[in-house]
Amino acid sequence: MMAVPFQGYEIAVGLVSIMIAVSGILLGIGIAVGDRKLKEIGRDELYQSIANGIIVGALFTALVPGGMVANLINSLVPSDVQCSGVMAANYAICFASNFLTGLSPITVNGHAYPTLMDSTLGLLVPAASIYGVVSFIASIKITAVFASFGFGTLLQPVVSILGYMIEALSLTVASLEIQGILLYFVAATSLTILLPIGLVLRSFYFTRRLGGAIIAVTIALFVVFPLTYVMDAQLVSTYSVGTSGIGAISSTANSLKSNVTGSLLGNNVSTSVLADITTGLSSFVSTVEDDINVFMNGVAMIIVEAFFLPLFSLMLTMVSARELARILGSELSFGKFDMF
Repeated sequence: MMAVPFQGYEIAVGLVSIMIAVSGILLGIGIAVGDRKLKEIGRDELYQSIANGIIVGALFTALVPGGMVANLINSLVPSDVQCSGVMAANYAICFASNFLTGLSPITVNGHAYPTLMDSTLGLLVPAASIYGVVSFIASIKITAVFASFGFGTLLQPVVSILGYMIEALSLTVASLEIQGILLYFVAATSLTILLPIGLVLRSFYFTRRLGGAIIAVTIALFVVFPLTYVMDAQLVSTYSVGTSGIGAISSTANSLKSNVTGSLLGNNVSTSVLADITTGLSSFVSTVEDDINVFMNGVAMIIVEAFFLPLFSLMLTMVSARELARILGSELSFGKFDMF
């Protein structure tokens, strides 16, 4: 026996049957009494009820496990994706969630790639470590009898760049988590809440347009939205974010911190000691400035993947929802986004 693809399916079938019967009765009465307006109302409602029945049947055929949509999604998603719970209803949503917030590598085109969260944390954690070390060294001030000396001016460029990187990566982590929550919401509510509500509302005359709009949005969120993330993963799979270099700089920064603090522990800080420390810091700053472009390229790539590509996915979803709503006899307006 074929499983029911979503809750409320039986209610939708029952409402369609009732509305067909009611519209048939109205049409019959109109014909019997010769009331043209009543005949038109009955005929229109009969057509709409039949259309609702076709929509319910089409959604059942498409969304049932093993149906057309499920098979299409599964054919586009890597076969090794592991899904459980509400995510198991849509492999594309499961893949998109893993792609965004997972910590285990994902497979794209037969090759394993780190997830966006893994790549982001791979840059954020060592960057924060380096920032803490460099900020500590920059805060050191040596006070002599007639003057004071510090390393803040020398290290300020590195501190500023690392601060921008940490801020951008922190916002990226928040963005990935929000998108992961949105995907979970779509997986948990599309077939269990939104679609049944849309089908029920579309069965009645006064809420027909609203019901059609809800059905269109639900299908777009459940099918189009997660598949755009599959496409995004295909687009960015050839690009990688290197993190080994920043790990080496983190190690160098910690070693430099030990040398600086060790040299300053003595009671007398000679001019030669300060010169050696300054030389070491200058060499470190030069090394960081040479390699920072690699890290900034990695941050820029992550920002594209975490912000701009999801924005493109959202636009495609909105366009799909709008066109589906028109097919269902409804209208959707997204304000300024209607240009898409």
